[in-house]
Amino acid sequence: MIGQQPVQASQQGLTFPSQCLGEFLSRLDRVDPHPAVLDLGIVCGDNISFLGQRGCRVCVESFPSMVSLALPVQPKNGKAPAAPAQPQAPLSKTLSCLRFPSETFSGVLAWDAISRVPPDRAVEFVDSLRRMMLWGGVLLAYFPWAATVSAQITGRYRILGTGQLVIEPANGHHPRITHYQNREIYAMFARMDIIRISQLKSGAREVLVARSRKEAF
Repeated sequence: MIGQQPVQASQQGLTFPSQCLGEFLSRLDRVDPHPAVLDLGIVCGDNISFLGQRGCRVCVESFPSMVSLALPVQPKNGKAPAAPAQPQAPLSKTLSCLRFPSETFSGVLAWDAISRVPPDRAVEFVDSLRRMMLWGGVLLAYFPWAATVSAQITGRYRILGTGQLVIEPANGHHPRITHYQNREIYAMFARMDIIRISQLKSGAREVLVARSRKEAF
């Protein structure tokens, strides 16, 4: 695990250096000269422009708004929800962002979407994203930390450059975030190759993983 420089908070958002975004972009180029990228964040024109200038084909599925409608919000009392009367439908049938064919995307910008899925379905969600990725494709994700979640829970991730991002405040309801330990993150990506896990000064984790080419053999 590699530490990062301190984040900077302001009324415009939370700015921080990225250890993983540059490598995410470099690996995209190795997979496809015109890679398809799935963006699960709030729509950001700057991100679409930035990626487009690099030859990427960008598909934006605004996950925070979709998940608040499609998935149950976790109870605030800390108690486990009652068992459903019927088996839960597969997430691929519930969330439109998971309905793409297998091996569609060279890269996935998951941002903090995985932390917003109910924890009992997080592995299923990650596996669904993995299925949609090409062999050797990469996924970039962020896992906010409990002590600083108030500064990270709102927002849209905007790319400032290959080495810097900002989380901008955003209005609207978002599902409750789950705070994962490092061992849980490693287990979540057990079927993928973990390239790097970096820890921000805030405690949030930045994670870069790839769909293992070993699966193809």
